[in-house]
Amino acid sequence: MKILFLHQHFYPETVGTSTRAVEIVEYLVQKGHDVTVVTGIPSHPSTMRSGEVSRTQPRYENFRGAKLHRVWTYGSNKPDTFLRRMAAYGSFMVLGFLKALFLREKFDVLVAISPLPNGIAGLGLSLLRGWPLMFDVCDIWPDCAIAVQMLRNPILIALAKWAEKMVYKRSTRIGVVTRGFIENIAAKGVPREKIRLLPDWVDPDIYDSAKINRHAVREEYGLNNKYVISFLGNFGLIMGLETILETARIVRDTDPDVLFLFVGKGVAQPMMEEKIARWNLTNVRIIPYQPRAKVPALLAASDALIVTYMKNEITLITVPSKIYEYMSSARPIVAGVAGVIEEILTEAGCGLVSRSRDPEELARHISYLKAHPQEGHEMGKRGRQYAIEHFAFLKVAEAYEQTVAETAQK
Repeated sequence: MKILFLHQHFYPETVGTSTRAVEIVEYLVQKGHDVTVVTGIPSHPSTMRSGEVSRTQPRYENFRGAKLHRVWTYGSNKPDTFLRRMAAYGSFMVLGFLKALFLREKFDVLVAISPLPNGIAGLGLSLLRGWPLMFDVCDIWPDCAIAVQMLRNPILIALAKWAEKMVYKRSTRIGVVTRGFIENIAAKGVPREKIRLLPDWVDPDIYDSAKINRHAVREEYGLNNKYVISFLGNFGLIMGLETILETARIVRDTDPDVLFLFVGKGVAQPMMEEKIARWNLTNVRIIPYQPRAKVPALLAASDALIVTYMKNEITLITVPSKIYEYMSSARPIVAGVAGVIEEILTEAGCGLVSRSRDPEELARHISYLKAHPQEGHEMGKRGRQYAIEHFAFLKVAEAYEQTVAETAQK
């Protein structure tokens, strides 16, 4: 198949859904498909703030067998606001659309990866060039923007919902990353037969803790003689990390051998550092963001893993990709979550959940796992097996390729 991808974030960015796009493009090229990608120059807010990736990139290159076209997109290292976010999305929607529109090649299928402005561009290209459209939905727009109060204007909300409806209607197939997204989109009148579950994936071999020298890693990071419960990933406001700190405050007074380890970076870090200092949380340590290659070792060095998520209508249907990495590492999970994440952890039998995100309950869960290491070990094994069966890269990639093929055949 000749496949055109339309996505704002791609190599060399490693944030947002860029990694998902890069890995599926590589897979499709390896399977013999002719793949072209229209993307933007690096512009993700995290990329702009870190300065780790230059915005000076070639406008055309052969990327691991795929033809890669880049267009200018707005980007800013200033605080993320609705207007700046819309400027970034809007600039790519227009310029990416124009770049793809005037490509001389004919494609069998167009894959637009969310957010919604990319879907709108895909809708226009599908109408004007006749390419069957697959919309890969990694975030539910405009619902998520409304939930975090980024989008408040009732007129803009109405326009966004109308655009969402039109994109879904034009799409031959709609890929979604969680089962909760299926229910959300189906409730908006979209036939279920158009929707395919294409979750984020994980490579279980990379996260196989049995292959990692756990003791050497604990020695390197000074974790010996501690029961380590870790949070790895983005310190985002939506993660509800204050709940974990409140849990640490309780555990500090009951079990000084427990260490709460945070590895990553994000906008919530100033709040975290202020709480740690004010509450004298000597049992909490923050390690700066580590290269992705070191994540499996840090997971293996942990005794248990923890995740919390603020409760709203979007987080109930969303699953952060760290959940699959946690499960693949064969470590028990303590979770302050509800919705789809709770369903997955319960089905897998790989952790202890507090639906209300109650710090007291989370503290009891941690104490229980520490007192029952064999049970925690069995939970970890079940979680890894579940991840292998449901979220392994090759399994999802094959389903993705099949969905692209179904789109092309219509």
